Amino acid sequence: MTWQTSSGSSEPYSVYTGFIRQGETDHRQLRLVRLQNEMQVLLIHDVNSPASAMGLCLSVGSLHDTLDRPGLAHFCEHMVSGRRVNDTASTTFRETNYQASISHDALEDKIQRFASFLSRPVFPKHVIYEQVLSVQSEFQNYLQDDESRIADLDKYLSKSGDPWTAFDIGNWETLAASGKVPPSPASGKIDDSAEWVDTLRSKLQEWYSKYYCGNRMHLVIIGSHPIDELTFMATKYFSPVPAGTVGPRASAITFDSPWSADEEGTVVLVKTVKELREIEVRWIMPSQTLLYRVRPLNYLTHFLHHQGEGSLYRILRDRGWIDRLWASRCEGDRERGFETYHVAFTVTESGWHAWEAVVAALHKYISLVPDSIIKDPEFARAVQQELCSLSELQFRFRETLKPAAWDAPLVSATLAMLTPCKSRVTLKARESLKDVELRGTRVVMDAAAWSQTPWFNTEHIVLRYAGSNWPTYSSDDATVEGLHLFGPNPYVPKDFTVVGGKKDGVEPIPASWKIVETSLAKLWYKLDDRFGESKGSVTFDIKSDLEDTPRGELFDLILAKLLSDHISEDLASAAQCFLKCSFYCQSGGLFVTISGFSDKIPVLLEVVINKVVNFVVSPDSLQLAQDYVRRKLQNGFLGSPVDLAEGTLSYLLEEDATESATDKLGEMDAVNVSAIQERLSNIVKEVCILGLVHGNFTEKSARDMLQLVQEVLRCGNPTSTASEAISTRNYLLPEGCNFVYDAPVNNKADENSGLAWVCQIGEKTSASLRARLILFELIGGASIHDQLSAEALGYTFKITAHVGSTTIAFRVSIQSSTHSPAYLEQRLEPCLIEHVRQRLLDIQEDEFERTFKLPRARRLRRQPANVREEANMFWKCISAKDTKFNHDELVAQSIESLKRVDLLQFFDEYIDPRSRTRRKLSVHLRSARHAPPVTPSVNLRAFRSTLFPHNTLSKDMAYAQTNVC
Repeated sequence: MTWQTSSGSSEPYSVYTGFIRQGETDHRQLRLVRLQNEMQVLLIHDVNSPASAMGLCLSVGSLHDTLDRPGLAHFCEHMVSGRRVNDTASTTFRETNYQASISHDALEDKIQRFASFLSRPVFPKHVIYEQVLSVQSEFQNYLQDDESRIADLDKYLSKSGDPWTAFDIGNWETLAASGKVPPSPASGKIDDSAEWVDTLRSKLQEWYSKYYCGNRMHLVIIGSHPIDELTFMATKYFSPVPAGTVGPRASAITFDSPWSADEEGTVVLVKTVKELREIEVRWIMPSQTLLYRVRPLNYLTHFLHHQGEGSLYRILRDRGWIDRLWASRCEGDRERGFETYHVAFTVTESGWHAWEAVVAALHKYISLVPDSIIKDPEFARAVQQELCSLSELQFRFRETLKPAAWDAPLVSATLAMLTPCKSRVTLKARESLKDVELRGTRVVMDAAAWSQTPWFNTEHIVLRYAGSNWPTYSSDDATVEGLHLFGPNPYVPKDFTVVGGKKDGVEPIPASWKIVETSLAKLWYKLDDRFGESKGSVTFDIKSDLEDTPRGELFDLILAKLLSDHISEDLASAAQCFLKCSFYCQSGGLFVTISGFSDKIPVLLEVVINKVVNFVVSPDSLQLAQDYVRRKLQNGFLGSPVDLAEGTLSYLLEEDATESATDKLGEMDAVNVSAIQERLSNIVKEVCILGLVHGNFTEKSARDMLQLVQEVLRCGNPTSTASEAISTRNYLLPEGCNFVYDAPVNNKADENSGLAWVCQIGEKTSASLRARLILFELIGGASIHDQLSAEALGYTFKITAHVGSTTIAFRVSIQSSTHSPAYLEQRLEPCLIEHVRQRLLDIQEDEFERTFKLPRARRLRRQPANVREEANMFWKCISAKDTKFNHDELVAQSIESLKRVDLLQFFDEYIDPRSRTRRKLSVHLRSARHAPPVTPSVNLRAFRSTLFPHNTLSKDMAYAQTNVC
């Protein structure tokens, strides 16, 4: 790399003088600098950015933990980040990452405070105690998460004593070294006088001094400030960070695998928390980092994700064995020169019994790839060209890139390492493990056969095939008949002609136009006048008048699965060409949105609509879909308590809330082929279409797409209900209410409890109320987060200005393993009076103006970053009947007019527990370890009827029709 030393600065630094490649439509100014302490900083000047941001990557992670303090790197991340609002942080095996989003005006202050901590860290004893409890709560959250449990198991089953087996999260036991369970602080008080606090603090300071050094840090700063000003901030504040004595991270040349021969060629059976049926095949591979010009494994991933004729997915799906297939490279240890590659299947019941055949088919398909690229150079060149074309599109579709290098021997040699005897097969299930057979013999699963991991207690059995006795296929085996590699992708765009685009001196119009309005359809259209790209977005919401009932909603779930499977081949091919398609079947209607390169959007739309309307339900596919939906509904009971509490809250407040999973499961006996086919016929029989065509399309193209949808649907006259297409409304809580719904957590093994607490504010259409809520969430939410975090009440905090269908509300959600929901609410309510209100009293008008009002108003007025984002903004307004597209502007104007006293009055009326007009509702979901309330729990539907005996609903959407200049 070429660097030039900059002169005339108090803090010396060097500027990279080489070429930094940017997309043709990327007009941001970039500068790469290297500070004296070897820290590299990428500076990005972006005048269109709605906010500033900062991200730091430190090449130190959990593999650098000390042997006596597993989880020390993760704990240090907690200490540095403090888990502040709008800040995120994460620790991986070899990296620790910090990110923050801030207003432009607050950027320098944020940089100064963060850099000051990195240079001269302070680790107060009470914060150490708080963050150890926070890490413990995070660990408790992971105990019921199958993905975390299995990832821990996969590492655990490595060579004995290998660093890869280390416990990387940490908990009270490893950090405090003071028993397995932390004491519960009483009344929010924390005792930081324990001896272990001093010991941990000393170890943390020593570890931090060794690893948190400039030569292992890479920093990115983005903001609207001039590039020289950003450079000044970075050099001034980050130069004092010590350079350190530990060398920078280096990529290994040798391959040091965490598996020995004993770990290869094994089959692992693992008990899951949720009811799953998954087969995963994993290999330890040499790191592909140094092979980035060829990227051999990308070829295999490209083939495996194909779902058309001859693909592995199609062959196994048509056999009724699998529901989903995915493949990916996964993080390993770059310094030891390895990574992992895995292929996973979600399988049906019959596929579970035939798991050996599924694995054998995978290996047969993998063997086709090197054979084809060696024996058929023409085919290999065609595949390489398609991958190169897609890479160019991904960067910026008209940017000239050097094609990826082609090295057939390297690709072939890499794929040849993916052999059965080098793999690990993991079978994941809860109830189905009892049916596993190995070479036709049922596996013995008595109590003595099971082992447990030390931290997650994940139950598992490790089996081994004798020698090379892995399942294989002969060339004439009928199971893989027709298996072959695929041809060209039909969704690769060819026409990049731009029909719109930004005109010099002309401001883009912040609105879309209604070009069709009939009893059958309303179509909105906007030609791109901002970006000048050959991209677009198309959305069609197809509504019917079918009534929402538990049976109807169950049928819609099954239909959604059936139809998604039916069009999955096209969606997978389109996704490889960066065509994003979302398809839903819900509330007795259909919803489809497609975005990406405009050339192929009409093609994909026609395929999707035709396949959906002409779909014929078969008994086999219905059985698979019904089984999938049943397991999905049953697993819903095992979600995290805080998510379930929030879902319960939504159910209580929405007029047309989704019926409970119990109600839907009770309708399973009504499912049959004719019933599901009739449901689909009724959905498309009498409909009203609401559409938006946006981007690189002419008006004629927009009308043609609507006509296509109407012709395929054979639209007749809709009923009045369908044509009105009334939005779902929210119930209004009565003034002065203080409702609590209490229930136990369904998963008895989950030690976490969840609280979802809400204060309803009023109608969504009120710009004045929304302005006050937005600012209160910004100021009061941060105060709540800091205080409850200081009391170590839990790890998961969600504090939001919630926008419902027709109302707005202030929500607080907490998940805790140490406290009951009742206790959490008992601490939350005083916090509102003692801390939040005091914060509102203490804030000065200039701070209120500079730090909160202006940045938030600016964010509401921010310009969209791309065509899809602009289309989403328009669709949000259209679906909410804000047909002037000006509600955000009205809210911004209202924010600018607010005074500090207005926010105080808002708090006193809508949030303060002492208010006689406050509308408050909370949901308590308690774990088995927390005592039940004095009064028994009541049925959820019965509780809702007591809340709203007269069905008090908010108004239907009717935004103010003020014109925007």
